[in-house]
Amino acid sequence: MNYLYLSVLSTLLATSAQAQQITLSANDQTDLSVTFYSQNLGLIQERRTLGPLSDEDTVIVKDISQLMDPRSLQIQHAGKITAQSLNNSVISYQSLMHNYIGKELILVKDNGVNGDEIRQKVKLLNLSGNTVIVELNNVIESIPLHSDVWRFVFPSKPDNLLLQPSLTFQSEGKTGTDNIQLSYLSKGIEWQMDYVLELNKNRDKLQLKGLASLFNNTGITFRNADIKLIAGSISQPQQRSSEEADTNMRMMVQTSKLSVTPQPTGDLQLYKLPHKTTLYSGQQTQVPLLQADSVNAKASYRYQFHVTPYLDNRQIKTNPGSFLTFVNNSASGLGIPLPAGQARVFSPDQNDGLQFVGASFLAQSAVNEKIELATGKAFDLSISQRQSSHQKAFDGAVIGIVLNINNSAGDDKILELSSSFSHDWEIISSTYPTTEKSGAAANWSIKLAANSATIFNLKVRLKTKN
Repeated sequence: MNYLYLSVLSTLLATSAQAQQITLSANDQTDLSVTFYSQNLGLIQERRTLGPLSDEDTVIVKDISQLMDPRSLQIQHAGKITAQSLNNSVISYQSLMHNYIGKELILVKDNGVNGDEIRQKVKLLNLSGNTVIVELNNVIESIPLHSDVWRFVFPSKPDNLLLQPSLTFQSEGKTGTDNIQLSYLSKGIEWQMDYVLELNKNRDKLQLKGLASLFNNTGITFRNADIKLIAGSISQPQQRSSEEADTNMRMMVQTSKLSVTPQPTGDLQLYKLPHKTTLYSGQQTQVPLLQADSVNAKASYRYQFHVTPYLDNRQIKTNPGSFLTFVNNSASGLGIPLPAGQARVFSPDQNDGLQFVGASFLAQSAVNEKIELATGKAFDLSISQRQSSHQKAFDGAVIGIVLNINNSAGDDKILELSSSFSHDWEIISSTYPTTEKSGAAANWSIKLAANSATIFNLKVRLKTKN
């Protein structure tokens, strides 16, 4: 019986001795890839060195994103996973307070005399909103959680609170020495596109530069990572709670010129940076992503007015809007999918210096799409509009509109006029021929000579009765 007892005991001890707790850190990474989305979301894929495992071993993975979505976690090449958990009890003021409920901590107050402090041991009873309930000398007191007078001192760090989150898993074991692969989604990862457009003096060509800003607010550093950027919109599950990313970021600008070719990925576009990049936590990094040196463009001015069958004595004075238009195709000098982003337009002055002349949002653009950017209002181009005549007709009214257009600039301008109508309409007369008509609008394109004034007259029949 003694021999049987010793045999069982030795077997249990041997089995226990074989069970290991294996810790993997960022130093064990052999490969790292981060895919950035523009919706505060990223996909982290990495490989870490891990040898054979038994079904008794526990693996602890450190240096993971603090904003990981554990429901998206996939662990491969580690055997069949039997259990996995995210240890997210990170040390913070709130977590410390909750851990010390029912325990003693120290209440400290500066008495303002020679820098001395008043220290008092109290028992933390509970937290209620921003109020702390404590027991002091057998009396229950309430103290503000955040106070300029008192502060709390915690005697020691609770064992269950971590400096950073970690991942723990167990599997049925593996015999191979191939590296394990981790893949998960995380908040705190985002990118945005910014464009700089430089017009030439004739305002008929531009240089386009696209800069990608990468934001890392995951709490970890991505070292020598393959960076991929996804342009387009995706649907995400509704979250019951969210954590706001810290916006106080250091900025690092990488000035090396990159040549990136977008690749279609499902209904999205993927841009892969050609070089591995290190992104520190809390850092904004800018990288040049796209560039086109000579894009055919058209600078024009637009004004839209509305015609109704009612008598109107108003006189409207305004300046037309300034627009920049180009086509995203190879014939115009582009022909690549463009991610959405802010576009800032610069134009040369008389001394060949570039001046900022306006900004607009550039919506994502597929190849062959027309891009129109509103950059502001013209200064040297003005319009005065009034109703010049109003005559009732048996089925409606005949309305006269006059526009006094003044171009005080030293160069010619192209003005695109558009009129919309509230009823069935018919143009009786117009100073300039229409360039396009639709169900409820008519358009004109007028070339305005430098330092000139033009009068545009329009007479329209509007039908108010069937």
